[in-house]
Amino acid sequence: MFILSGIIMRNLLFLYSLLLVFLIGCSACSQELETSTDTVHEEQGPDRSFVTWETCSQMPGDHPCDFTLKDQNGDDWSLYDHYGEVIVIDFSAMWCGVCNNMANDAQVFTDDYGSQGFSWITILVDDATGNPPDQSDLELWCDLYGIDDAHVLAGDRSLIDMTATAGYPISAWPTFVVIDREMVLQYGLVGWNESTVRGYVESVL
Repeated sequence: MFILSGIIMRNLLFLYSLLLVFLIGCSACSQELETSTDTVHEEQGPDRSFVTWETCSQMPGDHPCDFTLKDQNGDDWSLYDHYGEVIVIDFSAMWCGVCNNMANDAQVFTDDYGSQGFSWITILVDDATGNPPDQSDLELWCDLYGIDDAHVLAGDRSLIDMTATAGYPISAWPTFVVIDREMVLQYGLVGWNESTVRGYVESVL
């Protein structure tokens, strides 16, 4: 009787141990699954919940439309990834004398205001021969004008639209726009005037 009870007890303990190991193992599996789901969720892209507007345009007072272009490092740069920053976009052409004369100001402004959540973005629309720039053109522009932290992007003339609905109303080079932290296009300027652009930037920082 005692021998039988001992055998039964040992079997029950063994079964209990197996059940405990199984439960602990399943709990760990469940935790790993939750972590994996979080990782997949993070890789789906940046949060766009701030986009509460249904329309966009490139007119002052409106939310500019999002775009994605390649930068001097070959990486994608998207406008809406920089929500919460003050952004200057400089539309330039490599053949434009004024654009070349003021190009190093991209790094100067970045040095002066970068710590305050500011980004200067140069979009080269034409290369030196009037064609869309390539990666080597972006790298050359950065080397010539000491641009280390500011972004230089490869654009083309599809970015131009004089109605400001499908693109920017660029009528001369360079053209600048200033976008505030709420992703509202506040100012536009044709031609270069450092004090004017500084005033625009400082008014929305």
